[in-house]
Amino acid sequence: MKKVTKILIIIMSFFALSPFNAYSETSQKKFIVFLVNRISLEDIENMTFTKGLAEEYSIGLMNTKAYSSNNDYSSTLTIGCGTRAQANYYTSRAVDLTEENFSIYQRRTGYDNNGKEIANLDIARLKNLNEDNNFNPFIGALGNNLSLKDIKISVLGNSDTDERQARFGVLMGMDEYGLVDYGLIGEDINVKELDYPYGLKTNYELIFRSLEEHIEKSDLIILELGDLYRLDRYKINIGSDMYEKHKSRILEDIDSFVEKVYRLVDKDNTRILFLSAFPSSDASLAGKKLTPIILAGNGIKEGVLSSDTTRRKGIIGNVDIAPYIAVYFNSYSNIYTGKPLYILEQEDKASYIDKLYNNTAFVYKNRLKVLFSFAIFEIIVSFLVFIVIQIYGKYKIRAFRVFEYFLLSNMAIPVALLVLPLMQVANTYEAFIKIIILTIFITFISIYIRRKPLDSLIFLSGLTCLSLAIDISLGAKLTKMSFLGYDPIIGARYYGIGNEFMGILVGATLVFTMALLDRYKINKNFSIIIFVIIAFVIGFPKLGANVGGAITAVFAFMFVILRLYNSKLRVMHYVYILVSICGFILLTALVDLYFLESNSHLANAIKQINNDGVNVIYSIIERKILMNLKVFSVTIWSKVLISSLIFLSILFYRPFGIAKKIFNRYKNLSIGLLGILISCIVSFLVNDSGVVASATSIIFLAMSLMYLIFNEIVNIERY
Repeated sequence: MKKVTKILIIIMSFFALSPFNAYSETSQKKFIVFLVNRISLEDIENMTFTKGLAEEYSIGLMNTKAYSSNNDYSSTLTIGCGTRAQANYYTSRAVDLTEENFSIYQRRTGYDNNGKEIANLDIARLKNLNEDNNFNPFIGALGNNLSLKDIKISVLGNSDTDERQARFGVLMGMDEYGLVDYGLIGEDINVKELDYPYGLKTNYELIFRSLEEHIEKSDLIILELGDLYRLDRYKINIGSDMYEKHKSRILEDIDSFVEKVYRLVDKDNTRILFLSAFPSSDASLAGKKLTPIILAGNGIKEGVLSSDTTRRKGIIGNVDIAPYIAVYFNSYSNIYTGKPLYILEQEDKASYIDKLYNNTAFVYKNRLKVLFSFAIFEIIVSFLVFIVIQIYGKYKIRAFRVFEYFLLSNMAIPVALLVLPLMQVANTYEAFIKIIILTIFITFISIYIRRKPLDSLIFLSGLTCLSLAIDISLGAKLTKMSFLGYDPIIGARYYGIGNEFMGILVGATLVFTMALLDRYKINKNFSIIIFVIIAFVIGFPKLGANVGGAITAVFAFMFVILRLYNSKLRVMHYVYILVSICGFILLTALVDLYFLESNSHLANAIKQINNDGVNVIYSIIERKILMNLKVFSVTIWSKVLISSLIFLSILFYRPFGIAKKIFNRYKNLSIGLLGILISCIVSFLVNDSGVVASATSIIFLAMSLMYLIFNEIVNIERY
């Protein structure tokens, strides 16, 4: 019996000390990243093996937005931070830590390298550059996160030209000290090839041989393949034919290398991520700024990628890569603003991704043109109607009556922009034609059904409320692809209701409910029910998920409700309003935190405050103020807001007594219009781009009041 026991102990000791068991399950995992900057979705179509990986596993499109100026450095750093960050060439010079380079590194940082082989010599400068970054990125978050679990990282390859270093892989894999465990990033990782851009070509053979060594000692391996980046930078020196020739050959090189690596690795414990941190110049010019991303290997099923950052099938944020890798290695922490990737099923995913790629590019390229035209049209109509109102007593020209239709059309355009994605639009010209046709059609209906002036207002505002409420409740499918919605390339918002449509929804709701009270003398409780529904649609995390919009809506709606039941508001009434806002936000926050699987911006902000303290609140407030100031100075919507306020202010006094007459006739609607004005003020204060929400909300105030005054002056109808 003693002999058997001794034998068992020896066997158990052998297995316990053997190399096979020297690593935990986590350390056996491998993750390989192909960092191929400047590649597009169309390029993947020309890469036989890589395209096959996309078909067999999962594919998506990645937002490449960074903080401040966008470039390869900032976008790659953002991937490594899991939060939007900023970088440039002068903050990103990485080297092998030779004796000389180590001396420079220590002189600049005072840090030891702790046995790590690669360093970003400009790490201190990089941190200084991000000191004023309101997103508060943790520089080197991914590298730091993995190092704490003793997970090793290697970076192989670079994107150097003959002019300067470009070593993006280090920005992704380094820790907070700018260090990476292992790698080869020096000049010898490229070979001289005179018929390649800059006379340089990635040394695929050397990288492959090195990979066989590094895959044994590293867990995360970043393979930076820089030939496409070099070609894109070199493009100015060559004609289109030579560009295509070089590109075809480089894509073939990359595709062959990806296949070799895929054949080498153990599929049972390795995941592969193929991505581009930044789009090519041609793709950018075409508005195709989302870059392709492919996830393959162990445990990856066929489908399209998404994340809780975007909640968009097929779209992820660059901030989502680091948390996904961290989760894979069981080393996730709350230092990231991004969320881990997940896979969704999608039939004919290649067609779906291609359509998504082209549609988002089309919206991005044409959004400014369409919204600028809408804003200019509103300003011009407001100005001309204002002039007509002032001079109609002297010049009673029958043709002036056409301006009535223009006023109503401004309230029809938002619905036209919302439903436009239901139609196939091939170009800008066709988009404008269809918007005009839809607007005319909606305006015509509003006039055709009219028996009293309020009928047109009720129809247009009611149609707007109903359309937006239904769309948001069904996942905002139209809003996401509307010119008046939000753009996944800009990346300010990916889901819910944006500030443009939020402002319109609040304004339309107040006109609709209050005009109904005046027109049909219905019970006031009906308006309260509508207000509750719309506030829920705007603020609930699974629907509109717009916190600033919820505060705006609750404030404006409560103000109107209290005015309906009280002729004058006292201080205590405003306390009721504030309590209502706090109660609504608290309720949505509790639901978001404890009852929903995917958290919205509100829950994420609360978690960040819990982790990092009240400084996060100051950062959020500062970011909102700075964004408002920036947007106010550059957007056409600020001109819409200011011009509307000027025209409305004068109309209160000239023509004398007309505005007062309108308010006395439509007492409930006048309260609603005042509620819109209140919503404009609140929205401006509590939203990132509050000027936009204020400008779109004031559309229904300005157009409704001008329409009623115009009717009174021109006397189109007999009341």
